[in-house]
Amino acid sequence: MPKVDRLHLPDDRYYDPQEHLWVKIEDGIARVGLDQLGSRAAGTISHVDLHRAGKRIARIGAAFGTLEANKFVGALRAPIRGAIVEVNPRVLDDPRLVHQDPYGEGWLVRIAPSSLDEDLARLVHGAAAIVRYVTEKIAEYKSRGILPEDAGPTEVVVLH
Repeated sequence: MPKVDRLHLPDDRYYDPQEHLWVKIEDGIARVGLDQLGSRAAGTISHVDLHRAGKRIARIGAAFGTLEANKFVGALRAPIRGAIVEVNPRVLDDPRLVHQDPYGEGWLVRIAPSSLDEDLARLVHGAAAIVRYVTEKIAEYKSRGILPEDAGPTEVVVLH
């Protein structure tokens, strides 16, 4: 599992580097959540609103909900196409779960994909690609003031 600057990014997932969402395939259904870097960059999350189960996502980048945090307010944009089959009621009740357990109880929606292979091909996957994505985003965010400059040098660890 790659670890970059105290951020853990499980390599059993696919990552959307623009939207900071992860996708994990479980029995043909895609579980989607916010990655740890997106959570860190957004700041404290105060509210999550998600579209209902049954809502179709016809294109990549279509909104499936909204997120409000102290550094970000905006749409959650789908990394894959399909239909929402489940929303996480625990995150709706307690948005802090997105920070506390982003790869576990803090997931957002489950989607029945319509074009899975095609959609996954455009996402970041594998330890080396994940490290590259996160390292580049951290440098960009530090230079733009989204993350503090004094956070120190980027440290990379890949656990096998």
